[in-house]
Amino acid sequence: MQDTATCSICQGTGFVKTEDNKVRLCECRFKKRDVNRELNIPKRYWNANLDTYHPKNVSQNRALLTIRVFVHNFNPEEGKGLTFVGSPGVGKTHLAVATLKAIYEKKGIRGYFFDTKDLIFRLKHLMDEGKDTKFLKTVLNSPVLVLDDLGSERLSDWQRELISYIITYRYNNLKSTIITTNYSLQREEESSVRISADLASRLGENVVSKIYEMNELLVIKGSDLRKSKKLSTPS
Repeated sequence: MQDTATCSICQGTGFVKTEDNKVRLCECRFKKRDVNRELNIPKRYWNANLDTYHPKNVSQNRALLTIRVFVHNFNPEEGKGLTFVGSPGVGKTHLAVATLKAIYEKKGIRGYFFDTKDLIFRLKHLMDEGKDTKFLKTVLNSPVLVLDDLGSERLSDWQRELISYIITYRYNNLKSTIITTNYSLQREEESSVRISADLASRLGENVVSKIYEMNELLVIKGSDLRKSKKLSTPS
């Protein structure tokens, strides 16, 4: 009689074969871990995954389908990533977190989530104390890195150089980077031009050019879900 504590998928081995005859970690290996803390995901997004994202329009549905294909084909040696762009509250961070989790759970590849402003603050604090080396190496060399809310505010010259260095290093060394950024769309047909101009004014045209080459661009449209939830709450 089979032990009820033994995983019915992998029979307790911790590994399963995929359709293309490769081996991956079984999902039971991740159920025993605190995935959110391992990936540095903020508490607000602990429940965010691909199954809890509910598309409201064509662009959101297209993004979800693109992510599923991206995760299925993910190869950490290629340095490919995704850039989610759109106005606040359309679910960009949810999608970025869901992508990071899916890569970890389906491919066994660990990455890290960082709010860009928080990352800059932490690096500055560690540099002031002369303790930045280990943390910076993790940011630079992690096979998957989420930079959330990139370019949301004007940066000092030092901050701009730091972000430029991180993105350039990851670009040159084929490290996958997932980016979310806010911007205000006024003319949809000019979206790519407006994205470039907005980020270039904060990070520099050279950095934006690298982002375009290393990542697939996904424009997420829709209303601000945060405002919608607040307005729908009974008084």
